[in-house]
Amino acid sequence: MKKAILSITGLLWMATVWAQYTVKGGTGEPLPAENNQQSRIQVYLLNGLAGAEITFRTENEEVHQWYKYNTRYSEATPVACQQNGALSTVRDVEDGWAYFAESPSHPTPSFIWIIDYSRYQPVIHSLEVQEEEDKCEFLKLMARVDAEPLEYRTYSGATVALSRTYHLLYHTVEWNAEALTFVPKEENIQLRGILSEIIIDAPLINTPFTLTGDTYAEHFGMEQRIETPEYQAIAIEAHAYLTAVTSTGETEQNEAGEKTNYSAPVEIRLEAYANEPVAALYVWNILKTHSETNEQTSVIRYTDRTVNYTFRESGNYTARLEVMDAHSVCFDDSQFFSIFIGESDLRLPNVFSPGSSPGVNDEYKVSYKSLIRFKASIYNRWGNLLYHWEDPAKGWDGKVNGRYVPTGVYFIVVEAQGADGKIYKRSKDINVLRAKQ
Repeated sequence: MKKAILSITGLLWMATVWAQYTVKGGTGEPLPAENNQQSRIQVYLLNGLAGAEITFRTENEEVHQWYKYNTRYSEATPVACQQNGALSTVRDVEDGWAYFAESPSHPTPSFIWIIDYSRYQPVIHSLEVQEEEDKCEFLKLMARVDAEPLEYRTYSGATVALSRTYHLLYHTVEWNAEALTFVPKEENIQLRGILSEIIIDAPLINTPFTLTGDTYAEHFGMEQRIETPEYQAIAIEAHAYLTAVTSTGETEQNEAGEKTNYSAPVEIRLEAYANEPVAALYVWNILKTHSETNEQTSVIRYTDRTVNYTFRESGNYTARLEVMDAHSVCFDDSQFFSIFIGESDLRLPNVFSPGSSPGVNDEYKVSYKSLIRFKASIYNRWGNLLYHWEDPAKGWDGKVNGRYVPTGVYFIVVEAQGADGKIYKRSKDINVLRAKQ
């Protein structure tokens, strides 16, 4: 804990000392480019040295002694200054030197290193786009920039380089899952150090690329800027959604990669989204997996962004999307759905109580799975047809001509076919129960 307190105290002391220095001169505002706490040195960039000066202030009028070094602190030489009370100033400062003031109250100095940035401004000669084998995912830009090193030396003589920062600007789009659309995005990538190869994600729309910098030049209002011709995008990014309209009339939506289980018949809506107009061709391929061989065969193939298909047979299916650019150079086939259509089943209850318990067993309905064909008929004990329906999701409310039938035994006959090909021919007694009024 003591060490931490001392460290914080030391930092506050150095910040106080640096606050006592003021740097002026050149064109524009001098830029404090680096603050090296460990070496007690602050680096200032000036745009030219016309009128350059450093001022040091203390709380009293003690004598200030100025020095400078360009190799190491131990080789520092005295520098003349003008002192007026608690304020002293050094003029005619030079590029590539560290200046510092000593006084009785500040025997351990901090240093101000001066760099005339106008001598080191970078020159951006060219920026070119190069497509490699992985051009559908990444793009390489080749930059040619001449920039001399920006360096300073610590009090021990160690050479430290300042890192230049550039900006690469271009346009692309990104997917908004809530809005189900691609939205514009302006990329601003910071690039540090020496520029040559720049690797970025391939943009999803046509765009020029602009390289600016460095940030020191931007500060002085003299940044370099170069722009490429408009790049013709080829990269594809696709997203897909599955919406099912089940036999009960309910709908549910699933994202790509999710496994879904349904009973036939089920209407499936497949929707694709991609970065148009780069994306030009959509292909939906629905395949069925054969359990005996585990091989897949194509059930149907659509060339459209949106597809509606009704599954009527049980089994394991895969709905796969492929999206391509206009020249079929790049594609995205990552979007797919695993769809399981279950085996059929049919069960007939033998009792219900119409009009006696509203909402509870007051309608006769069959229990079923994956039926693609269905018809049911209700007869009385004399063989008269009382009711007929062909939608397994519906049923009989126990009425004939708007009136509930008497309690007793009735007869149901059902013929159906399952999505798995199974044929059902069922007949059964139905007990109609009604509470006495």
